[in-house]
Amino acid sequence: MRFVFILCSLVVLWQPAFAAVDIALKGKDPVRLEDVYQQQGTPYVAVEDVLHVVGLKGHWDSIRHTFRIKTKSSWAEISPGSDYLKIGDEYYPLKDRPRFIDGRLRVTDSFILNQLSQLAGRSIYFRNLDPITDTAPSESTNVLEKLFAFLLNKKSNANGPLIHAVAIDPGHGGLDTGVIAPSGYKEKQLNLAIAEKLAKQLKMKLGIPIYLSRDGDYELTMEQRLEPATREDVDLWLLLHAQSSFSPELHGVSLFVRPEEVVQEPAGTEEVEIVESDSLLLAKQLAIALRDSDIEVRGIYPSARLSLGRGNLPTVQIELGFLSNPSELEQLQSSEYQQQIVQALYAGIRQYAKQSKENTDGTN
Repeated sequence: MRFVFILCSLVVLWQPAFAAVDIALKGKDPVRLEDVYQQQGTPYVAVEDVLHVVGLKGHWDSIRHTFRIKTKSSWAEISPGSDYLKIGDEYYPLKDRPRFIDGRLRVTDSFILNQLSQLAGRSIYFRNLDPITDTAPSESTNVLEKLFAFLLNKKSNANGPLIHAVAIDPGHGGLDTGVIAPSGYKEKQLNLAIAEKLAKQLKMKLGIPIYLSRDGDYELTMEQRLEPATREDVDLWLLLHAQSSFSPELHGVSLFVRPEEVVQEPAGTEEVEIVESDSLLLAKQLAIALRDSDIEVRGIYPSARLSLGRGNLPTVQIELGFLSNPSELEQLQSSEYQQQIVQALYAGIRQYAKQSKENTDGTN
């Protein structure tokens, strides 16, 4: 009970909170904005509100599915599915993606102080008026990472099947739509559709419990999203997402795993050995199975994103494709193609289990 209380306390600290900020162009009186959300210590402000304060105009382009900002010389574009600001034919990386929260596209202080300041042609004053959230994020994030490290450790099972249960997290849900295609099709819909089909396949073929973080269209707290992965019998955790890009040509599945551990070997030399984690081994088998099913795989990428957690529980975040690519979007909405992805993921999981058993038997 003590641990549960600590967990709930940490989750309360992480959940989005209302706040307020002061914003102004340099030399102007600050304007207070109160429709602000704090997420993991980062304030998210509605982009329309910020533009009004700094004297710029913009609008949501429902056809291109981007928010367009009018500058003196051209249009700039941002999208909830992209890590870049587009100006003309040039792309500029963003520290934080814009996000739809409570029905409005929101940007962070980093975007306001850097990219938006350049678009406005003047420095912008920004002050977060929530001192508790503003001064605590690094500490609370470290605590959460420690919690991940404690929770997401693979249990040692000496007997029985190698995979006892699988946890699946269909990303987003509710007001958190994720990427939205130009047609209006939402990432949250795709994630749940694939999760439900995959869960059924694994239950039917392997006869093991499958835990979904959500089974409908609703938002999740961090505690709810984590809960399936922390169950005692879970041996794999799959996170399902989709992508978007300013380039409609980009397509294919991307797989993300935790950064690999680097070990100095031996002492006193400059040689290093990359230790392949179970997450990477799982991702490799998923990639092989997807390619064998004629599904494009862009690659396997290390990522330190918080959603992947810490520890050694085999975990892969699967970006199922690009909703910004018209052809791939049509495929992803097809029940037949969704089933093709599911069959490939099942095959990859099964081959991973077989390979892991062989590796385990070989070391005994």
